[in-house]
Amino acid sequence: MTRHAVKARSVTRLAVLLLALSACDAVAPERTEPLDDAALLNHLSFLADDSLYGRGSGSPHEREAAEYIRDVFESYGLEPGAPGYLQTFAYSAKVAGTSQNVLGALPGRGGLAGQWVILGAHYDHLGFDEPVFDSLVIFNGADDNASGVALLLEIARVLGDYVTAGGGPSSRRSLMFQAYGAEEVGLRGSLYFARNPTVPMDSIVAMVNLDMVGRLRGNELMIIGASSAPLWRTMLSDLNAGSLSLRFSEQGQGSSDQLAFLLEAKPAIHVFTGLHGEYHTPLDDVWLIEREGMARIGDLVAAVLLELVARPDPPAFVSTLQVAPGAR
Repeated sequence: MTRHAVKARSVTRLAVLLLALSACDAVAPERTEPLDDAALLNHLSFLADDSLYGRGSGSPHEREAAEYIRDVFESYGLEPGAPGYLQTFAYSAKVAGTSQNVLGALPGRGGLAGQWVILGAHYDHLGFDEPVFDSLVIFNGADDNASGVALLLEIARVLGDYVTAGGGPSSRRSLMFQAYGAEEVGLRGSLYFARNPTVPMDSIVAMVNLDMVGRLRGNELMIIGASSAPLWRTMLSDLNAGSLSLRFSEQGQGSSDQLAFLLEAKPAIHVFTGLHGEYHTPLDDVWLIEREGMARIGDLVAAVLLELVARPDPPAFVSTLQVAPGAR
C-alpha cells in the first residue's frame, strides 16, 4: 500500500442502523447521525494542501491527487471501475493534456446488480499562477472541489462498510464512485466517461454530482437538475425530513459534471452549497470549510443512494436540455 493509502475505519453508526433496517428489506433508509467530519478533514487537508499546487488539470499534481483517491478506494475494498481504478484520457483545450478519472465500484446483488447508480465529483482545480513577491499564488480549491471529493470518499467508506457487514436488501443496484479529472477545462473527465463508459451506458439509471458542498450557509442546500426526473424532488424531500433547507433550482441542466449524464438521457442532479467570494481565488482554503454541514449533506446523499439502489423501478428521465441527448 502506498504512502497515500488510508486505513478503512470501522462500521459507523449509520452502517449499524442500516444493517438493522436491512432485516426488514427496507427500501428507504432512516436518517442517523452525521458522517465522520474528522475523516472529511483528513481528505480535505491532503487534497487542498499547498504541496499539490492547486491540482491543475493535466498536471503531475492532479495525478498525485488521483493516486491518493485510488489508494483510498482500494483501502475501502472497492473494486476497480477501470483497470487499476484509473481511466486515462487525452484532451485538447487551450493547452492539450492528459488526465484520468478514478473509478471505484461497489457491486450490487440479485436481479438489480446489472444496473448502476453513479456518485461523482471532480478533483482537479486551477493550479497556480506566477510568483508574486517570490511566492507562488496557489489556488487550493478546498470547496471547489476538494469538498466534493472528500464527501464522496466518506460516503464510499460508510456504504462499503454497510455492504461488507451484510447490509442491504436481497436485490440492489451496483454503485460506482467516480472522481473526474480535467473538469476545470471543460468537463473533460465526465464527458470522456460518458463517451467511453466502463459499464454499458444503458445500465446506468441515475447520477448524483457533488461539486462545491463545503460552504453550507443558512442551512440552504441547492439541488440543480431535479427536473430531470420527477422522483428527485419527492425523494430528497422525504429523506431530508426538514433537516436542511432544500432549494430546487429551476435551472434545467447546470454546468458541472452532471451535464455529461443529462446529455445521455440519464436522471442527474448537482448537489451544491452555492457560490461565494472565494470561488476561483487563492482564498478558497480548508479553514473556511463548514465540515459539520458537509457531514449532514453526506448523510442525506448516502440515504439517497441507498434509496436509488434498492427501489424496484429506476427514476424516469425527463429532458430539460436544449441539446439533444447524445449530442456534443
